[in-house]
Amino acid sequence: SFDEQYKTVHRFETNHLRNVAKLFAHLLQTSTIPWTVFRCVYLNEDDTTSSSRIFIKLLCQDMAESLGMQELRRRFLQPEDD
Repeated sequence: SFDEQYKTVHRFETNHLRNVAKLFAHLLQTSTIPWTVFRCVYLNEDDTTSSSRIFIKLLCQDMAESLGMQELRRRFLQPEDD
């Protein structure tokens, strides 16, 4: 699950990190998994590692490229619609 993968990203090598981010970006873009998976993500200095920040960055970049910024913003603000 997203939660399990996110909690263990600090163990991933760079290419594996990138591939997992791309996989989850695709699953989110196609509404295969709900956007509520982000409930486990807390973006603050204490709750993130360098790897988890890179993972979220790659995930968001991939979704922004595919969906566009306006649609990405809409989905983050209204995740229950998807």
